[in-house]
Amino acid sequence: MAPVTTPLFGTSPKTTNREVEHWMNNLNEVQSVIRSVEPKLNSTGGKWKAVAQHVKEVSDELSQIFNKEDPHFDVIVAGVNSGRKFENSQTEIAKNDVVRERALMRLKKYSDEIEALRREYKEREKVRERYDHYRVKLENLEKKGKDQPRIERNQQKLKDAEDAYHAVTAELIQKMETSWKKHVEIFAEASIALWHTQMLMIDEFSKSSEEIRPYVQDYLNNLNTSSGNYVGDGTSATLGESMEQSKSAESEDKRTTRPFQRSRQTTGNSDSSSPTLDENGKQASSSDIYQSMRSAQA
Repeated sequence: MAPVTTPLFGTSPKTTNREVEHWMNNLNEVQSVIRSVEPKLNSTGGKWKAVAQHVKEVSDELSQIFNKEDPHFDVIVAGVNSGRKFENSQTEIAKNDVVRERALMRLKKYSDEIEALRREYKEREKVRERYDHYRVKLENLEKKGKDQPRIERNQQKLKDAEDAYHAVTAELIQKMETSWKKHVEIFAEASIALWHTQMLMIDEFSKSSEEIRPYVQDYLNNLNTSSGNYVGDGTSATLGESMEQSKSAESEDKRTTRPFQRSRQTTGNSDSSSPTLDENGKQASSSDIYQSMRSAQA
């Protein structure tokens, strides 16, 4: 592409190359995406850590004033155990997420590559300025029509400067185009890394919740059966209908089984991390119970 000239110092033209500017703008857009995505991808583990801590803390707090003989105590135990399991599992996944680390490394290297091209872009300006200097100088000498030896000397200098300018420009355009095309693969890998982490965490959350899952399912099934309509399942209901359903459910509670059919049963996968009780089957103060849980939170 032939160089385009624009006004230089008000009257003299400045040489520009639209192709160089085109690729530089494209690379600026790519780097803008990288700068936005990189910290967000890096914080993925932290987002799930917040979820794990939230579930564990609420489960722990709900368990603090339960006694072993209380109805539905096994529901609370299952919730505490599931919360602990996911917090531990989430920490391990975040530390060993090699797919995410590889994607972050490639984004960082790609950003560094664009920065290097930006420096070359600025260095090229010095070559362009030298070319424009001799081009304008020769034009002025030729207008005067005097000092032919001087004109000839500057003609050679202009030729050398022009050759250097075109060589640097062609090389930079090739590098920029090659670099820009890399974003397709690198951004696709970043997307895979993002979803890989989500899938790992979701799978682990599902595994960690196996102990509490039967209670949740039984609750929903029996709630449906007891009230005739479970408003929380996405069915529409007016405020009046919801209040009537709530009153009806309260009346049914006096005559029918509550929606925790599994409560007071021993779960097969309860482990030794269940809430600790004193010798009379009652919990001591909250500062004495769940010491291991509180130290883990600290």
